[in-house]
Amino acid sequence: MKNIYIARHGYRANWLPLPHPPNPTGIDSDPPLAPHGVEQAKQLAGYLTSLPTQDRPQFILTSPFYRCVETGKPIAEMLQLKIVLERGVGEWYKKGRSVIPAPANYDTLEQFFNGVLATEEFWHRDDTIGVVPDLSGETEEEIFARANLFWSKFIPIFEKRFPDISNILIISHAATKIALGLALLKLSGVRAYIDDDKDILRAGACSLDKFIRDGNKWNLVMNGNCEFLTHGEEMNWTFHSAFEAGSDEDIKARKALELKKLEAEKKQESIRETTPVTDVASGIEVSSNVEYEVRS
Repeated sequence: MKNIYIARHGYRANWLPLPHPPNPTGIDSDPPLAPHGVEQAKQLAGYLTSLPTQDRPQFILTSPFYRCVETGKPIAEMLQLKIVLERGVGEWYKKGRSVIPAPANYDTLEQFFNGVLATEEFWHRDDTIGVVPDLSGETEEEIFARANLFWSKFIPIFEKRFPDISNILIISHAATKIALGLALLKLSGVRAYIDDDKDILRAGACSLDKFIRDGNKWNLVMNGNCEFLTHGEEMNWTFHSAFEAGSDEDIKARKALELKKLEAEKKQESIRETTPVTDVASGIEVSSNVEYEVRS
């Protein structure tokens, strides 16, 4: 294994105003992508397909939640690959949440993604790696421990089963994407900075990270790349947020922040419109003794 790509799923349907479409699987907190998210997934697929052959993903592993599989669908179709489901890269839910859903399995998802998924015999959702999120929820320390445990098991198992595959793509969720990346970099936790400038791992909708192997370590060479998306980075999330990524509380907080920003901009515009423009304000000192040379 030489290159690991980690992507976040595309823009979720429940991030749009009401009414929201029903969850296809009937599972709580398992929405599909919005039409905008479907388009993002196609753009991500186009970007990955445009890479030189030696850099393209050769294996796709996704969280079993619908939005991640839906994000992987156009990628799998364009690269002619199958998608395998993996609980180890599933969503992060805080402890104390009223409902912590278990994701669908191959049989349910096959109804929506016929011909795209691998089989349970080829890659078991729970048992191939054996890392499953705690259904009572996880602390920040626990999701980071999950990410570390995942890599410690996944890499040797994968390399033994698929010694000829160099490049893999993992499609996950904001929190898990960050935890996986920081664990791969052997940093201290999910709030760790990636450099001395206090930069963080970016996790916008359908954003892409890339890690390259250098001996016994992995180097980050692409952080939350959104250059291939028409609208660039959207819905970036970090562990410094007070709410779960993409939750109703997260969306409300984002809308409140955007409204506050718009009100501040309107206030500034109102101040500019009601403030008289003076010679002093314009920064020009006018003197009747100065002669101006007119140049053509």
